[in-house]
Amino acid sequence: MRKAYLLLVLLLGGCQGENTPVEVAPPPPVIEEVEVIEEPVIPEPPKPRFVIENIMNLAPDTLQNILGEPSLKRQEREARVWLYQNAECILHLYFYSNENGDFRLDYVDTEAVNLHANNPTVSPNACLDSHVIPEEIIEDPQPSYPGTDRDIQPGK
Repeated sequence: MRKAYLLLVLLLGGCQGENTPVEVAPPPPVIEEVEVIEEPVIPEPPKPRFVIENIMNLAPDTLQNILGEPSLKRQEREARVWLYQNAECILHLYFYSNENGDFRLDYVDTEAVNLHANNPTVSPNACLDSHVIPEEIIEDPQPSYPGTDRDIQPGK
């Protein structure tokens, strides 16, 4: 019986095979947390409703519908000059007569009110836009073509 035990131990010892090491997965890479600083969102200023290039050559009545009554009207030799002034800037409009004798806007001049301020510059288009009558204030708009009973351009 001893032989049987010895034979059994030898057989079981031969079935064991090689000792293979257990592979351990490498540790996950360490990812550093980087603080992302977001740029502040600066809203874009609203675009002007009117720019100087679009009002050039308009008649005085049309500009008065857009800008309201000027602070000052004066007549020079060949020109009519209108002055608009608010807290930001001064706007001068120069009207000259055309070949038909009609006065049309020919030149625009703008300047800041306070030239001693930290930033006395005001763009001409921003100055013009600051003088435009807000749409909600216009209660009874005049027709596009004075002297007619109808508005050729409704809604404008």
